Amino acid sequence: MSQLPREELQRVARQTLLPGFGVAQQEALHGTHVFVIGAGGLGCPLMQQLAAAGVGEISVIDDDTVDITNIHRQILFGAGDVGRPKVEVASERLRQLQPGIVVHAIRDRFSASNALEYLRGVDILVDGSDTFATKFLAADAAEVTGIPLVWGSVLRFRGDCALWWSGPGAKACVGMRDLYPTQPDPDSVPDCATAGVLGVTTSVVAGLMATELIQFASGMNRERTGLLSIYDSLTASITHFRVPHDPARELVTELPDGYAPTACSVSEPEDDAHTMLRDLRDGAVAIDVREAGEKAIDDFFFDATTEHYHLPTSVWHDDPTTALSLLDAIAGEDSRHVWVYCASGKRSGDFVSTFAEEAAGRSITVHNLPGGISAQDGTLHGMPGTSPGTP
Repeated sequence: MSQLPREELQRVARQTLLPGFGVAQQEALHGTHVFVIGAGGLGCPLMQQLAAAGVGEISVIDDDTVDITNIHRQILFGAGDVGRPKVEVASERLRQLQPGIVVHAIRDRFSASNALEYLRGVDILVDGSDTFATKFLAADAAEVTGIPLVWGSVLRFRGDCALWWSGPGAKACVGMRDLYPTQPDPDSVPDCATAGVLGVTTSVVAGLMATELIQFASGMNRERTGLLSIYDSLTASITHFRVPHDPARELVTELPDGYAPTACSVSEPEDDAHTMLRDLRDGAVAIDVREAGEKAIDDFFFDATTEHYHLPTSVWHDDPTTALSLLDAIAGEDSRHVWVYCASGKRSGDFVSTFAEEAAGRSITVHNLPGGISAQDGTLHGMPGTSPGTP
């Protein structure tokens, strides 16, 4: 006699007809407590699938609110949810899928100071985060506690998925640090503001992650630990690699005080937004090197008298003469100041370092806005203005 409510057995009846997946496996799934980091592009479809499949308890941690730009991939949300806490909306949707599910909506950020406390009583950890700092923290927290980790990442048209299990009590000993021993330097990874992601890719990778979790939690198959699956959405192909444990690597036994974020920025403390605005009012020029899609997400205008241009990084990277032509158009009889900006300060810093000498030859001094517009706390927003010009 099953311990599951009759309504739940009816809801998942088609699943329990599968070869090797019966009522006993369904009960094991129902008794699993899953902790999900991030109610985003991976977390939303994954939680949807887990709740539908019959996972009985889900904790989800996220400190963000729903934004209109989330909806193309974060499928638990709709346009009417904009501005609401993500975990609040997610918990409502999951209970609609499985009325008896226990959902813990945690509006917080997963950090070194709270990770181990949050993981008490958790059976499986899911990393649906989108930063290297959080991914390494999640991997280390899983290894310290010996909790299996379902891990995934998506960038552009590619997605990766694996199940790691290492640390106390692990029957297999391979963790994420066996694949990535150290956190990458910010400059070694694609720019966080321009990489982009195909929304449906997150759902495919989340489905792969959910399948790994269901196999493991139900006891169907626990031989896939350390198997890395790489999905290419453009070819609809999946490549598998077996990641071995590095015997020379010492297991993580405690979490350090903090994990450095992989922020894409260029530090130039002598330049700031206030200096930029003062110069623009005095006749300086602004160049936006973000991509067109970023402008649609977060556009802003300067004073109507400001000379303001848009030259996407992808354009001048492919054809540097476009930047030189723009500098020629900006140059005048007198020396001029040009401020270059992007979301984080990295691409604008690249522009400045690449063309500073050419600009100087045209009596132009180029400045980078450190930290980009995302670090300005509204300093650059809300100004009256006009649409930017073209080079």
